[in-house]
Amino acid sequence: MKNSVLVIFLLLGLTAFSQSVLNNYKYVIVPTQFEGFRGENQYQTSTLVKYHLTEKGMNVFYDNAVPEEVNTNRCSALFTSLDNQSNMFTTKVAVVFEDCEGNEQFRTRVGSSKVKQFVEAYREALKEAFSSLKGFKYTYQKPAEPAPAVLKFGDDVKSLPPASETPHAEEPEEDETGAVPPVAGDKEETTSLTMPEEKTEAVTLEQAIAQEEVQTLPLTASLYAQRTETGYQLVDTAPSIQFYLMETSMPNLYLAERKGQNGILYLKDGKWIFEFYQGNDRLQEELQIKF
Repeated sequence: MKNSVLVIFLLLGLTAFSQSVLNNYKYVIVPTQFEGFRGENQYQTSTLVKYHLTEKGMNVFYDNAVPEEVNTNRCSALFTSLDNQSNMFTTKVAVVFEDCEGNEQFRTRVGSSKVKQFVEAYREALKEAFSSLKGFKYTYQKPAEPAPAVLKFGDDVKSLPPASETPHAEEPEEDETGAVPPVAGDKEETTSLTMPEEKTEAVTLEQAIAQEEVQTLPLTASLYAQRTETGYQLVDTAPSIQFYLMETSMPNLYLAERKGQNGILYLKDGKWIFEFYQGNDRLQEELQIKF
């Protein structure tokens, strides 16, 4: 019993220590397309990872819009990747954090989901993966500067050469204006500028999705919602089925499918928005729905 308690205590301590490593980095960079996925933000993986990290107070940026400081000093940031261990029955994924040299600094637990719809499956699996950071709140802690080197001369030269052998510095010559140019080695006053801290406001997942740049399509004709076992189907006046909607764990947010085109449907400012990808472009289309 005592051994079991000790093991649990050590594991908790190790997890807390690993989490504290995240505080040593000023930024976290999330790719717009994770390796192994077929398109940008496929299954909303990039949006979900950025959302969960932002919730922890971290300064998160996509790899196509990194801060200038990261361009000049990549080691100020951590870079995320996904360890995708999914199979045909279960979605399994862990989030990995690496430094500028590719060294792994932290890895979440493996989150899993048996949901068949990929968007909802990755949403559930990533939520479980980020439970590794439960109780963690980011606070940037600048890494300590290395101690300056101490020079010891020991038995070096103990006397100077005679004065006649000591080289004399040449007197600086005046220029045409009578001013004496500065001598190399002179100290000049310098002003140190401190970069402002990045501040991140907490947002909901729906807001995180809505804040990204999108293209808006014209308003579609009226559709009528008909209840199904998993949600609704939307039909036009023909009548012809235009959409299949599947309920999620969030209110007013549905997984939507239109003739093989997958996306999400959510309520924003009293309007129903269908959001989907067409190639690399993320599009929004306002729908008129009567439930």
